[in-house]
Amino acid sequence: MMPIFCRPATQFALAMGFVVGFATAAAAQSSAEPVERPVSFSSEQADRGKVKYIKECVDCHGENLKGGLSGGAPLRGLAFEQKFFDGLPASIIFAYMVSTMPPDSPGRYSPNTYANLMAYILKRNGFKAGAPLPSDFDALDYLIMEK
Repeated sequence: MMPIFCRPATQFALAMGFVVGFATAAAAQSSAEPVERPVSFSSEQADRGKVKYIKECVDCHGENLKGGLSGGAPLRGLAFEQKFFDGLPASIIFAYMVSTMPPDSPGRYSPNTYANLMAYILKRNGFKAGAPLPSDFDALDYLIMEK
């Protein structure tokens, strides 16, 4: 069975910046709730995200997303994958982006802009395009960070 993120803990964990434990799908998910599936994004979202990334993020995170001149954390590579991938819900990375980026004004962008940026980051990390990436936490809780 695939793990599901503990939804009541999600709000606290995201607000506090913690990643919390898991419960099994059988124990935590009723039949009325959506089924978990791998994260995806549309090519159009990734294209819009690339434009915004180049304008707003490249100085800190670099053109290759492996860190830039201003010391931003890498958005590609093993350390990034270990922190945000391996079956975690997509809401974790989205919440991190919304609550910490940009550093001088976290949460400044619209949810759609954050989704576009996340789509570009996913594309650069080898995820495949498909269904559009949602821009709300509830829907992102059911998308799993697996390629």
